[in-house]
Amino acid sequence: MKFTYNHALISPTSLHPLIQRMSTYQKRLEQVAQATGYVEAESSIQLPNDEALLEQIQETAKRLHSPTLQYIIVIGIGGSNLGTQAVYEAIAGSMNLLVDRLPKLIFLDTVTDEKMTAVTRVFDHLTNKHDFLIISISKSGTTTETVANTEVLWTFIEEQYGNAQDRFVFITDEGSKLWDMAETKHAERLSVPTQVGGRYSVFSAVGLLPLALAGIDIKEFVHGAKQAIIQGTSDSETENDALVSACLTYVHMQQGRTIHNSFLFSPKFEGLGKWYRQLMGESLGKEMDLDGKIVHTGITPIVSIGSTDLHSMAQLYWGGPDDKYTNLIFSFTGAVHSVSQHPALQGLVANIHGTSLESIMQAIYGGVKSAYEQKKRPYIEIDLDLADAFELGYYLQFRMIEMMYLGHLLNINPFDQPAVELYKTTTRNLLQNSTRG
Repeated sequence: MKFTYNHALISPTSLHPLIQRMSTYQKRLEQVAQATGYVEAESSIQLPNDEALLEQIQETAKRLHSPTLQYIIVIGIGGSNLGTQAVYEAIAGSMNLLVDRLPKLIFLDTVTDEKMTAVTRVFDHLTNKHDFLIISISKSGTTTETVANTEVLWTFIEEQYGNAQDRFVFITDEGSKLWDMAETKHAERLSVPTQVGGRYSVFSAVGLLPLALAGIDIKEFVHGAKQAIIQGTSDSETENDALVSACLTYVHMQQGRTIHNSFLFSPKFEGLGKWYRQLMGESLGKEMDLDGKIVHTGITPIVSIGSTDLHSMAQLYWGGPDDKYTNLIFSFTGAVHSVSQHPALQGLVANIHGTSLESIMQAIYGGVKSAYEQKKRPYIEIDLDLADAFELGYYLQFRMIEMMYLGHLLNINPFDQPAVELYKTTTRNLLQNSTRG
């Protein structure tokens, strides 16, 4: 991954005092990364170095992977599925359901009849229960959406195939109600370290098991994360991109740019944007009581896809208020399809005959950068190179370390999400009342 901030409109020298201010926390992260035991709030950065975990996941995936496995249904929401989906779609593609790639991951991330009906219809084309596997993920073990979807599929599988427990895998906190229920049902179960929050859990069983079953090289994925940890905990300003990125985001926030735009130049990267949106939204959107005065802090993360959103949002980005800080994220790696040398629609667009679609996108990307520069709007660039398992592992870990630095800069806890409980509590009460009725 190549991180470039020549056009962030902030000089490296002006960042130096802020980076120096973070030296103590940088050293803390370095120490936590080298520790074991998962006892610190930042313990998620220990996951990539957990060789026993990697070995366990590889052995479990090998055991669960039947020769005819075609579909893996991942039931989860938020941190339980966004990281996995981001990596899978970046590698398998945004159109992965239409390409000849097995097994496929299908993500069941909300409660709707439309999604559930589509999932159950998948089973109409399968010959036996070894053609599929269902992974139900809830860190707390009591997530309403996840439990409801799991219940519906459990009943459906029992009706279709009889015994259901050998087609389900549960991933949750050890000792949760779901953990105990899996034992009662004699179903496969894997734990998540208690201190590792959902949005930081992609390098735990939450992400590694479904990715391994889908044929993603999780060893390389973890290897990339290890490299990001080494660099992200380094005391070298030229090497520690995570710290520099956090400081840049913090300075722009202080200057009034409280909207963070992840502008990703491929539809297959949309999942990466949504994963980062949750990471930033839940980590930084906090309410604090300072001497009796309620203070709110946070950055609003948005996701844009190039070139699609150039035809819907570019006018706002370059003509609207200067309240956005943009990360341009790309990977230009191939040139499979090209416009004919003798186009059927000749004369409509100049200079595209014989040009690859990838080259056209690169030209568009160059135009985007030029527009930002002409309007003096700040941006940084992240080149994901081949966007393979290694690079994606690096990128996700880089972002999680960046978020830890941002939390420290803002003097908030980036690991909790107390406001999310507001809707959960009311939902449970409404369900209780409807049941009584």
